Amino acid sequence: MRLRPGSALSENEIAACLKVSKTPIREALIRLVEERLVTVVPKSGTRVALIDIERFREGCFVRLHLEVAAVAQAATLRNDGHIIQMKANLSRQREALEKEAYWDFFLCDEQFHALILKAAGLAGLIQIIEVAKVEVDRIRSLRNRLGVRRTEIVLREHEAIVSAIADRDPGRASQAMRDHLGEVDQRTWALGEDHVLWSFIESVSKVPTKKQFGFTG
Repeated sequence: MRLRPGSALSENEIAACLKVSKTPIREALIRLVEERLVTVVPKSGTRVALIDIERFREGCFVRLHLEVAAVAQAATLRNDGHIIQMKANLSRQREALEKEAYWDFFLCDEQFHALILKAAGLAGLIQIIEVAKVEVDRIRSLRNRLGVRRTEIVLREHEAIVSAIADRDPGRASQAMRDHLGEVDQRTWALGEDHVLWSFIESVSKVPTKKQFGFTG
């Protein structure tokens, strides 16, 4: 996240920076408005959308329930080809972690979850989840920017998920995914417990979030 939420966006400046005409920039901004990543403010212009905790919670909910069900199906349908792909992905995650290449780790993380959906025969859900978790990814980007990382924990959780799928154990796979993604309220409270991160979120949020969600610290 290189632009602070609420930052003004100029078609002319972006076009000049990328050395392209304003037409593709305008088309891209229209797409971003549709995805609610950019807002058009009357008499103020186009701005990066503010952080929306309600959308974060909705994204967590959609992802949790779809991926918990999908991983159980992946375990039921388990085949060696999918396991080989997942283990190869885990190796790339481990390498990225050792190199502190956090962007590479993020990409491997995204690919890992897509592999599970494909293994479940539910590749069509990838796009649905991508759209639903936009705000979740923005928060993840903020965490990385502020140095709030849990990559080692994430890798261990991913290993537990693959182990359960490999053992053809849908119950254990579902629980491993649930432990990995976390319940919606749990995810929200985890944000509140990190005062540096939450203070930044409040400063760029649509609502006085700590008061809204009952935090007193």
